[in-house]
Amino acid sequence: MRAARPLLRILIFALPLTVHAGAVLTGTLGADSRDHFKGARFAYSAALYGKLDDMTLVGVQSGQGTVAGSEAIPVLGSAIIRLPIGRIVLPVALGDIGYAFDPDHSGLMWRGGGGFDMRNGRHSSILALGAYERQASRAGWMGRLGILLEF
Repeated sequence: MRAARPLLRILIFALPLTVHAGAVLTGTLGADSRDHFKGARFAYSAALYGKLDDMTLVGVQSGQGTVAGSEAIPVLGSAIIRLPIGRIVLPVALGDIGYAFDPDHSGLMWRGGGGFDMRNGRHSSILALGAYERQASRAGWMGRLGILLEF
């Protein structure tokens, strides 16, 4: 948890500063799977981001389901960076770090990956995301589809 404290401090101070730039909500559904795609589990997440600019989103995320189990509840600091390639479909890089509460495998959790932000209009997008995920001694893959709403 000590590794996540500096990130949490940054988020606490950065989120109020981003209010003038706007807020973003995301919701995703998908699955988490251990290495070699063994034991796929249903998972979902919701997040609140502050916009540092139109391409950089920083916020907090939670939901249910991780690579360790479908009962795990992650609480993560999260960032999405839209890459300036394309207009309607933008590639994105994503990173999350935080703590996952699980009856058997609670511990530090991080994700790193990418995907696509497919514009659905001026203030909404469809997300297709994939990432490598590690929690405690377990590692695997995450895949999600969802929606992004900008305010």
